[in-house]
Amino acid sequence: MEAKIFTCPNCGAEVFATDLDALEYCSYCGTFVTLQSRLAKIQKPSYIVPFNVTKEKCLELYKEELKKSYFLPKYMNAESAESNLKNFYILFWVYSQKFKADANVKFKTTVDYTEKDADFRQHYDVGLVRYNATAKISGGVDGMIFDASSNLDDRISEEIKDFPVSSLKPFKGAVMAGSYADVADVRDETYTDDACAKGLTAVAGKIQNKVREKEAIRIEGKYGKSALFFTDPVADQKPEDYCDVNAKLAMLPVWFLTYKNQKRVFYSVINGFTGKIFAAIPVDVKKYLFWSIIAAIPFFLILELLFGPAFDYDFANPKNANSFWLYTLLAALGELFLDRGVYLKKLYKDMNRVDDKGFRALQSGESGKKKKKKKFDFTKLKIIIALVFASMIVVGDGGESVMPGYVAAIINIITIFASIASKVKEHNLACSRPVPHFFDKRKEAGK
Repeated sequence: MEAKIFTCPNCGAEVFATDLDALEYCSYCGTFVTLQSRLAKIQKPSYIVPFNVTKEKCLELYKEELKKSYFLPKYMNAESAESNLKNFYILFWVYSQKFKADANVKFKTTVDYTEKDADFRQHYDVGLVRYNATAKISGGVDGMIFDASSNLDDRISEEIKDFPVSSLKPFKGAVMAGSYADVADVRDETYTDDACAKGLTAVAGKIQNKVREKEAIRIEGKYGKSALFFTDPVADQKPEDYCDVNAKLAMLPVWFLTYKNQKRVFYSVINGFTGKIFAAIPVDVKKYLFWSIIAAIPFFLILELLFGPAFDYDFANPKNANSFWLYTLLAALGELFLDRGVYLKKLYKDMNRVDDKGFRALQSGESGKKKKKKKFDFTKLKIIIALVFASMIVVGDGGESVMPGYVAAIINIITIFASIASKVKEHNLACSRPVPHFFDKRKEAGK
């Protein structure tokens, strides 16, 4: 079909519309600009879902979401949300899976039961014949949905793509009147294997129920206690061997909200049919640290009351002072090595969209594209140096004076809050995207 493609001169984001002539606000970079436009032929979607949630309702939902954040920055508020809230259509691939005649699919059923207070686990293969390794399946599965735009992070689309299949209507251009739509640039084969695996998992649930019906009485009669059945498809099966897959484009409604702060933009997306919300809400570092310190004071006092000998120190006793330093050192090491590494590893994956299959598929097609190296954690190095320095102060003093222990304890406490502040900043980076845009313009799908 013919549509007008709008391109933001600031960030390169593209959206299209069938009935609008001008757009002065880019939802992807949060800037007020006049977008450049051109006429183009694009693939006509097969389905569209009308908006069911009004703008007023969206604002109510967003206000409720903001109330859950106790450390909200000043620049994010419900009053400024109204002007930035835009109605969008995001293109998704809707997959239908039809099983081939006489196709054999492998499943495995796990039965958990208890006998004589000892736990056992037995594995059974499920099939037409009892516990065969394969089963013949007929029919199909519809409604596996995956986003067709690399612009939309898979983390977001997974949160808001809860659309009932019954809501899909045959596409009519008039339904999207007054709305913009993101351009589809992810090819349907990108998610074919995932769609087949999802459909097969749904079938496994049906098989699980039938196995339970036939085997529960026998298992329970033999062992005297109830049994639990879990059925899963065997991994590494080629979809083309057992099913045919058909993918069609569908336009699904979302309300798109953008906040811009300095060189970062934050996105919140609301399902335009169900009202389900994904909100990327940053944390005010100063507020978080202030209330962390306030919360630490009563926590410390409680420990002092519960474990008096360990925390009952005074300035005249170097040993108790050094004990206090040792506890703060252990707390700093725990914050640094037990929690920080796991947290930053997850943030790295989110920031670099490691699990975003559509985004990665387009990246892999670009020649000469260098992979981003994992950023070195300089904060961790600084904290380690500070902790070593604190230890040297105490060891070098030899217990002759009380003050080195307290100086070292103060250094340890500062490193704890420095690590926390660093993680909060990393969190804010992970839930935002850089300006001018959070993705490099990808090649057109299919090229």
